[in-house]
Amino acid sequence: MKKTVNILQVGMTDNIGGMETYLINQYRQLNRNKIEYDFVNITGDRHMVFEEEIKDAGNQVYKICRRSKNPFKHYYDWWKLLKKQRGKYDAIVLNACHLYYVFPLVIGRIMGIKIRIMHSHNSGDELQINVLRQFIVWLNSKLMFWAATDCWACSNAAGKWMFRNRKFIIIHNAIDTRKFTFNEVIRNKKRKELKIEGKFVVGHVGRFTYQKNHKFLITVFSEACKKNSNMILLLVGDAVGIDKEYLLQTHEMVNQLGLQDKVLFLGMRTDVNELMQAMDCFLLPSHFEGLPVVGVEAQAAGLPCFFSNTITPDLSITSLVHYCNNSGLTEWVDSIFEYCNYKRNNMQQQITNSGYDIATEIYKIEQFYLNRCSHGL
Repeated sequence: MKKTVNILQVGMTDNIGGMETYLINQYRQLNRNKIEYDFVNITGDRHMVFEEEIKDAGNQVYKICRRSKNPFKHYYDWWKLLKKQRGKYDAIVLNACHLYYVFPLVIGRIMGIKIRIMHSHNSGDELQINVLRQFIVWLNSKLMFWAATDCWACSNAAGKWMFRNRKFIIIHNAIDTRKFTFNEVIRNKKRKELKIEGKFVVGHVGRFTYQKNHKFLITVFSEACKKNSNMILLLVGDAVGIDKEYLLQTHEMVNQLGLQDKVLFLGMRTDVNELMQAMDCFLLPSHFEGLPVVGVEAQAAGLPCFFSNTITPDLSITSLVHYCNNSGLTEWVDSIFEYCNYKRNNMQQQITNSGYDIATEIYKIEQFYLNRCSHGL
C-alpha cells in the first residue's frame, strides 16, 4: 500500500510576510496524493496566517506555547507533540531568519524524524549582537549542524550567512506567476478602489521593522514629491510584537513631513498581486534580505524595481531590476523618474525561465522528499 510522505513545517507566524507567502505558495501546489504538509504554530496564543485554509484542506496546525511566554511549557509542548505523533513525520523543516532558535531540529532528531532541514530565509540580523547573543548563535550553530540532515537557503547570500562553509542547496522563492501577470482591468479597478486614479504610484510591501528601512523609503518618497507632487506611496504590511513602535515612528515621520495625504498605510493584505497592478514602480531599500518573495512578485507584475545594493544580486532575474546605494538619496529619486513613463509588459516567461515559477520549483521539492523518504511511492 502506498503512503504519503508527511512533512512538518515550522515557521508560519501571525504576519503575512515573505516566509509565510513562500510556504503557502508551496502548500497550494503540492501533489497531496504523494506529499502532505502539516504546520506547527510556535506562537500558539496567536492566530497563524492561512490557518483556516490549511485546516479546511484537511491538514493539521499544531499549537505550541510561545517560548517568550513560558519557555518550559514551550519545550514540553514540543516533546509532547512529537512523542504523540512519533513515526508519523518523515521530515521536519525549520524555516528561519536567524540562529536564535533551532530546538525543533534538535527534538526532531531525538524523536527519530529521518529528514531534518534548516531553511535560511535571511542574510542578516536586525538585533544588536551583544556577547550573550553571540554565544547563543555559536551554540545554536553547533546544535543545528548536529541536528540538521540538510541545509537549504533562498539565495546564495542567505546560505553563506547562516551555514558559512557548510554545503547547502538553493530553493527558489517561487511564485504563481499567473496571479501577478500585468492586467490593465485589475489595475484600473484597484486604482479606483483606492482613489488613486491619475497618480504616479510608488509601492512597497514589507513588515514594519528595521530590516525593511521604511525611514529611508519615506525620505526618498518625500524628495521625489518635491519634483512631482502628483505621487502616492502605498505601504503594504504591518508590525508584529516589539516592532509596533517602529510602525508608530513611521507614522510620525509621515506626519512631520506633511505627507499624510500621499502615504497610504494598507496593513496586511491578501490581495498583494492586485495592489501591484495599481503601482507604477516598486521600492525595496532593505538593510538586508535573504531573497525577498515580493521582489520576485514585483518583477512578475512588470514593475520597474529599485532595490538596495545590500540585497543579493540573485534577485535580478529580469531587466526590470535596478540596484541603488542607500547612501545615495539622489540616485534613488533620479532612478524613479527615469522610468516614470515605463510601459508594463508580460514577464511570465522570463520569471519561469529564471526558475521562479512555483509549478517548476515544486516539482524539484517533491522529488527531494520522494527520493529521501522511501515509502515505495
